[in-house]
Amino acid sequence: MIESMDKPYFEDYAVDMPLPSIEFGPMDRFDYIPIALILRDTNPLHLDRVYAQERGLHDVVQQGPLNQAYLYRYFTSLLHNPWDLVGTKMRFAANVFPEDTLHCGGEVLALEPIEGSGGVITCAVWQRNQKGEVILKGEASARIPPRP
Repeated sequence: MIESMDKPYFEDYAVDMPLPSIEFGPMDRFDYIPIALILRDTNPLHLDRVYAQERGLHDVVQQGPLNQAYLYRYFTSLLHNPWDLVGTKMRFAANVFPEDTLHCGGEVLALEPIEGSGGVITCAVWQRNQKGEVILKGEASARIPPRP
C-alpha cells in the first residue's frame, strides 16, 4: 500500500525521475450515488445505465471530480503532509466506467530548492485505465522537506 512507503526528501528527487505508481479499482457504480449527492450532480449519465446507453455510451460514466480525487489521493500520498500540495493543473481526457481500473503515476519535471527548507517539486501526473487510455493528465507541485 502506498501509504506505508518511506517518503522521499527533497534531496532524493531528480528531474525525469519516475514516481511510484498505484492502482485503484475496479470502479464501482454504487460509489457514484453519494458523489452525485455531494456534488449535486444527478445527471442520469452518472446514474442510469439505460439513459447512458440511449446516448451512445456502454454504461454510466463516473463523475470527473471522483476521477480527479483518485489522482489527488495518489499524489498527496507521496507527500510528507497532504497540505504540502502547492498547486495542480489537470485536463480530463476520457471517461471512466464501472469495472475500470485506474492507474496513477508521474515523473519529476522540475526542482526548485528553497534555502534551508527543502524545496518545491513539480511533477507530470497521469491517470490511465486498464487499457492504457489516458483519463487525466496534468501537473502537480508540492513542498518537500529537506533530509533531517
